[in-house]
Amino acid sequence: MTGAENMMDPFNIGLYAIEVGLVGAVIYAMAVLPALFKPMV
Repeated sequence: MTGAENMMDPFNIGLYAIEVGLVGAVIYAMAVLPALFKPMV
């Protein structure tokens, strides 16, 4: 199975979506949480 065929596999697409979501959540948290906590400190 080639890489292109592997990417089209539904299970791998699900894993890829989860990874992208996690990375996005981490970046979002790094960007937003300091701004939320500044008023408290």
